[in-house]
Amino acid sequence: MLTVNSRGKCVALAMLAAALLNGCGGGEEINVDPAPPVVDYSKRKALVIGVDGVQYEKLQEAIAAGQAPNMARFHLAKTYGGGIVGSVTEQVTSSGASWTTILTGVWANRHKVVNNDDKLRNQADSVFKLIKDADARRRTASIVSWNTINNNFARDIDLRYVTHAEKCSEDDQCVADKVSGLLVFGDVDFVFAHFDDVDNVGHSVGFVPAYQAAIQSTDARIGQVLAALQRRQQAHPDEDWLIMVTPDHGRSLPGGFGHGSQTLSEKTTFIAINKEANAQFGSPFKDPADMAFNGLYGNATQADIVPTVLTHLGVKPDVPNYRIDGVPLLGQPSVRQLTAKADGETRSVTLQWRNSGQPSGKPLTIYRDGKQIAQLDDAATTYVDQGLEIPDGVSELNYSVVLDQVPAAYLARINAGKPARPNP
Repeated sequence: MLTVNSRGKCVALAMLAAALLNGCGGGEEINVDPAPPVVDYSKRKALVIGVDGVQYEKLQEAIAAGQAPNMARFHLAKTYGGGIVGSVTEQVTSSGASWTTILTGVWANRHKVVNNDDKLRNQADSVFKLIKDADARRRTASIVSWNTINNNFARDIDLRYVTHAEKCSEDDQCVADKVSGLLVFGDVDFVFAHFDDVDNVGHSVGFVPAYQAAIQSTDARIGQVLAALQRRQQAHPDEDWLIMVTPDHGRSLPGGFGHGSQTLSEKTTFIAINKEANAQFGSPFKDPADMAFNGLYGNATQADIVPTVLTHLGVKPDVPNYRIDGVPLLGQPSVRQLTAKADGETRSVTLQWRNSGQPSGKPLTIYRDGKQIAQLDDAATTYVDQGLEIPDGVSELNYSVVLDQVPAAYLARINAGKPARPNP
């Protein structure tokens, strides 16, 4: 027993500390993990560049031919759009639906922009809103060649979630110039820039040399934007910029004129990123639950862009009420490939997902519409939500599956009650 008076307290504590550090085995040192570094997220910025209608395989050809040196600087991976055919996430591979998914992280069953009608308005939380809600001081921009994109986000613009909005009316050089000027002289935290020339050429003449030339011209405009960003970083060397490049859809074969349908070529997209990404980006599953389209569903999706931006910017998710379908491509991903199958007769929903790594016993929490309904460990890959107290008819239930405070969400649709009586 150690007894000290008030005068000897400091000495005794020092002796005790030394004893604890030296241990009982001859002065062995105790390794203490250093505290994680403090990140100043106010210095984190993001730029998403949309290259409308650029086919993944044709971009690879352009890179190999030296026609796309700027996009060649990034890490490139195949992704998919159009949701999963036959599920609630299925949507057309058209520009309106796809760009809205890219800027919300959700499929059309949530955002409601189901085609190219510029009168439709996004109904989901956009990346612009989520950034501003997290920090009202942050500034966002959307500068587009295809005006319909900003029309679909008119509410976000009116409510000042988008603090700088420009429509360039099919003038891609206008986009390059305005984005470059904003980067050099402005003060922005997130920028969306949209180029449309490649899609227009594809619709006009298809997969011909002029299409490859349009990719080359678009790459040169991206180079102009990247040069402006380099100038900015020379003046602001403490800023850390995430850059992502992506198209909205692929193109139909064989000619490459159209898009909108659910074919492998039209569903195939890509993401190019300037950061080292995680397994969701670089290690697609070879055996997804749905092996349609040559296993395309094992890859990342266009819905993953928004959660990646939010992760980089340090925007913390509201995990019980999380409503984003994608998962981040940076940091540790949550569960991957979350899906749900509803049974209206038994009033149950079966959730399934995949894990990126080996199970370690970490807790995995499941929420339904903001309420915790289960806690499992990370070895689990399925959960049946039974005995749902829901009215007859169609109901939508938002599920959030959370691992290491990183959520993934799915909006299940269930038609409960007695099946309709057949016509006599």
